[in-house]
Amino acid sequence: MAVRHALRSLDGVVDAEVSYDDKRADVQYHPDLVELAAMLEAIDGAGFSASAIENNGDEP
Repeated sequence: MAVRHALRSLDGVVDAEVSYDDKRADVQYHPDLVELAAMLEAIDGAGFSASAIENNGDEP
């Protein structure tokens, strides 16, 4: 819940679904409003580490 809340609190993040079991967060966002670095910093601030895997909506 902490990661999802941290991501959803950022301007430009439309939705964030987090699976702690899969160690994955799927984030829908407006790239003109929020940068990847800000999302990674928010995750770090919630006590977790992250790296980006971009799929541009090609995968479910």
